[in-house]
Amino acid sequence: MTLGATWSICAYSLAFLSLWLVLVFIRRAYLHPLSCFPGPRLAAWTPLYKAYYEAIKGGQWVHHVDKLHEAYGDVVRVGPNELHFNDYRVYHKIFSISGQFTKDPSFYSCFGVGMSTFGLMDPEQARLSRELMSTYFSRRAVLQLESVIQSKVDKLIQLLSSRENPSDMFYAFRCATMDIITTYCFQSPLGCLDSDNFKAPLLTDIQTAVSLLWTMKSFPWIIPVIPFLPTYLGGRLQEQCQAFLNVQSFVNTAISVVQQNAALQDTRKVLQGIAGVFDCLLERFPSLGAARLFHEGLSLIQAGSDPVANTCIVGFFHVLRNPSIHSRLKKELQAAFPGPNAKPGWTELERIPYLTAILKESLRMSHGFVSPLPRVVGPLGAELAGHQIPPKTIVSISAVSVHNHRDLFPEPHRFRPERWLESKDLSQHLVAFSKGPRMCLGLNMAWAELYAFFGTMFLKLDMVLVDASPDDYADFHDYFIPIHTGKNLHIQVTQSS
Repeated sequence: MTLGATWSICAYSLAFLSLWLVLVFIRRAYLHPLSCFPGPRLAAWTPLYKAYYEAIKGGQWVHHVDKLHEAYGDVVRVGPNELHFNDYRVYHKIFSISGQFTKDPSFYSCFGVGMSTFGLMDPEQARLSRELMSTYFSRRAVLQLESVIQSKVDKLIQLLSSRENPSDMFYAFRCATMDIITTYCFQSPLGCLDSDNFKAPLLTDIQTAVSLLWTMKSFPWIIPVIPFLPTYLGGRLQEQCQAFLNVQSFVNTAISVVQQNAALQDTRKVLQGIAGVFDCLLERFPSLGAARLFHEGLSLIQAGSDPVANTCIVGFFHVLRNPSIHSRLKKELQAAFPGPNAKPGWTELERIPYLTAILKESLRMSHGFVSPLPRVVGPLGAELAGHQIPPKTIVSISAVSVHNHRDLFPEPHRFRPERWLESKDLSQHLVAFSKGPRMCLGLNMAWAELYAFFGTMFLKLDMVLVDASPDDYADFHDYFIPIHTGKNLHIQVTQSS
């Protein structure tokens, strides 16, 4: 083939590609079923618009979509086939118990846990998996776990009380929650609370790996290439990948130990009155494969540590910086549990309305999972916010949109627990654990942990903030969970009982 012929082929190919792109852009902009919805033209043309704010800008999509709603209204076209809503009533329709909206595979595949209860796309498979797993996360099961939760909280209190210097609570809370979830899943705590300055290697790996999430979602093709990139190009990505591999390795090892114990018919079944989740699973269903167990384990340790820790950080900061809230909480706890040897339990702590209000306000302001959770409209279409939405459209709304909605929560950026005492109707709009048939599996465990952390620590300890500012929690990066951009929360214990 001559050079001229080669150039001709290249020219024709380029012309064909250009024509194809023009036709795609015209269809998406003017002929697509969603072309009647407002939004940035570039977002209608390509999913790279959203990917830019997720992966390149570093977890800024949830903030940018707020600006889009200010410019375009309550319904915005944010992708070629995606709409984002800012109407809290739409949230309850999308995440209704009927479950007519299914999870969007293009979003959830990036978590790498496709065989877990969280990651399954098929609604029927997810329902069966949830029935299997919910046995171990019911209120009854978590009440049996309460002694494990309390032992980790008590250990954290002891460690904080013995330290002369302020403690970094970003890692301290995560150490406790990780030890709780690993004990419950694998019968043995990881021992994070024993780490120097609470800097457990697995926790630092998780924090490093989490920022890889949006790269895995939008640019999955780059992951196999990362090890071969020069350091000046891919050094940070290589560090994130290695951290993710370390987390996977931990879960693989833990699952292998469980399988070995099951194969040996190990009778070590009970730890403080409870059995490990995975030991029980294998005892009931010996045919469960390693891959399924691995996906479930990876999902549980990630979801079982960060959200509760984040809620504690936000809640403790606001309570400690507001003397009237702190004083009222302390007095109500002391009235309910007098004496230095009082041991508050979950069911007793639930009877203190002001404590419950503080927990709800902490959940509202920490949001739980902050990313808009995309769902796919069913084959019959749907009516949302007065609009007829075509089948197979991706629709999304974030917990942030609900929790900061001024019609529901006036002064949304003000920590005001009293709002939950003034209106019982507000509780239905607390969506930190999502809603519907795919809501958070660990809801009961999360509540039990929050009551234990807040109830026991504010009862037993006198604490002060160290070098803390509201600016530290005014902004966050969205990596499914919020990672605040300010300084970590540091607390000094001044007295303990």
